[in-house]
Amino acid sequence: MPILHRTQSVSALMPRFVERFRCIGPRCEDTCCSGWTVHVDKKTYKAYRKEAGPALDRMMASMERLDGMGDSAYAEIKTIGEQKQCPALQDGMCSVQSSLGESYLSNVCHSYPRTTQRRNGQVEQMITLSCPEAARLALLAEDAFEFIDAPVHLRESALTEVGERFGVAPAIMTETRIFCLNLMRTRELALWQRLALLGAFCDSLTVLCAKEEQATIPGLIDDFIQAIDNGDLAATLEVIQPDHESQAMLFATLWATKGFETTSPLEQEVMRQISAGFGAGADGQVSAIELVGAYRRGLGRMDEALQDVPWLLENYIVNEMFTELAPFNGYSPYDSYLQLIARFGLLRLLLAVQCNTQGAVPALSVLTTTVHVHCRRFQHAPSYAERVKRSLYESGWAEMSKLYRLIRT
Repeated sequence: MPILHRTQSVSALMPRFVERFRCIGPRCEDTCCSGWTVHVDKKTYKAYRKEAGPALDRMMASMERLDGMGDSAYAEIKTIGEQKQCPALQDGMCSVQSSLGESYLSNVCHSYPRTTQRRNGQVEQMITLSCPEAARLALLAEDAFEFIDAPVHLRESALTEVGERFGVAPAIMTETRIFCLNLMRTRELALWQRLALLGAFCDSLTVLCAKEEQATIPGLIDDFIQAIDNGDLAATLEVIQPDHESQAMLFATLWATKGFETTSPLEQEVMRQISAGFGAGADGQVSAIELVGAYRRGLGRMDEALQDVPWLLENYIVNEMFTELAPFNGYSPYDSYLQLIARFGLLRLLLAVQCNTQGAVPALSVLTTTVHVHCRRFQHAPSYAERVKRSLYESGWAEMSKLYRLIRT
């Protein structure tokens, strides 16, 4: 069989867990071949029309051409059955790949869960934690976010070029991202303190960009490093008191706005666990008092649940920041920060209620699966993610002085 999509080998910067990742195929408990609509690029679609065989016959019978969507989304695979599976999925494996080879996968299927970007000549590869195996590798290993250079094999279509943002020169963008990532790994500070300091930095960075003073960003970074090293900023944060009631009510409401429908048995089980952790009755309802109480009790047990992997939430945040090019995504650095806080607040709520148990704390497998389900439901729904972030603005919580109370645990 001739090669359809050729690849090239390049060196890429990546977290160590990305280099370790391999798809586990039929052993995956929540396959990426179900529950999602998959677009097929023009070259792959035309190749499928020329080939024959049971796998492609099933695929083409469920394929629909799209008008006006461009070559990257030339057609759409319609899922089938109660679990909304791709028609090519057979015994946990892609029958198209098995029969024709990996080069016949569509660009989307070939890339997922990886994303590869090039910025100022530097190639970076990252992985979304909506993949269960990726979530385990990223969250459980302490060295998962040691950054390395490693060879990757890419299709040309998989490499996205990223330009400058907010008028910041590429070299300063790199320096800023390194500072932010290093800040989130400064374990002498509590995680909430790191997030609070990141917010203050992004707020100041937004002001500099608005004033077109991007050249002074290295000085801002130096000022923050000095203030962190001498303890001034951390001491200032200690006067902030947590607002557990607002944290629970706000993020529980945002979680509920997504709805609870899913075709995945794994997601259904996690949703059931979360509902039970909230203290919901048979009708799925829970009072505000019960909700806040469940959240507080769960928060009180999270350190115990994470005693063997105290870096779990840190690793999640670092992966989000690296993947999203924070703080240079969004409409401004501060808007980028709000996106991160929206994701963090939702995930912290879900992990806390999972820890609201009467007996032993949940196993790490339960917590990593919760992260995976959170990412799959939240981060692959751009309109929902935008709605969650926008709600912080509309409810008045986007102001930094108030946001501290949502971060403090």
